[in-house]
Amino acid sequence: MKITTNISRMDLIKFNLRFLPFAPITYKYFGIVALFIFSYVLWSKGVPTSFERWKILIVGSLIGGFFATVFYFGWCVVSILFLSKESNGVLGEHEYEITEDGLFERTIANETLNRWGALGKVSIAGKNLLLQVSGYLYHLFPRRSFESDEAFYEFKNLLIENINNAKNTHIKTGAEDH
Repeated sequence: MKITTNISRMDLIKFNLRFLPFAPITYKYFGIVALFIFSYVLWSKGVPTSFERWKILIVGSLIGGFFATVFYFGWCVVSILFLSKESNGVLGEHEYEITEDGLFERTIANETLNRWGALGKVSIAGKNLLLQVSGYLYHLFPRRSFESDEAFYEFKNLLIENINNAKNTHIKTGAEDH
C-alpha cells in the first residue's frame, strides 16, 4: 500500500500542541527542573526551619518547574518551525510504501527504510495517524492524505500488523536462542 502526504508547518504545530503536553519527557523535564530548584535553594539557603518556609520552597520549586517547562515547550515548537524545511525532508511531500521489509519513505531530501521491528507505537491524535520511529520522533500521516476513512484505518491496521508480526518473530527467535 502506498500513500503520499504533504506535511506543512501547521501540521507540525498541531502535532506538537497535541503531543508535547502529554509526552513523558515533558513531565520528566518538569520534575528535574523542580528538583534542581528545590536542591539549589536547600544548598544555598539551608534547610527551612518552619512549615511556612517548607511550603514556600516546595510551591516555589513547582512554579519554577512549571514556567521552565512552558518556556521549554515554546522553545521546542519555535525551533521545530524554524528548522523544518522541505530541503531537509521534514516539510513537503512524503511518499510512503508498506513493503515486506518495512515502511519505505521518500522525500526530496532522502529515502529511508524503517524496518518493522524497529518501529514503535501507532496511534491516532485528532486527524492524524502517528507512527513512532524512535523516542520522540514520529511519522505524521494527516487523514486528508487518504482517499477515505476506510483507507486511513486500513493503513493504520497494516502498520500495526506488520510491527506486531516483526516483534513477535523477534521474541520467538530470541526465545529459541536461550
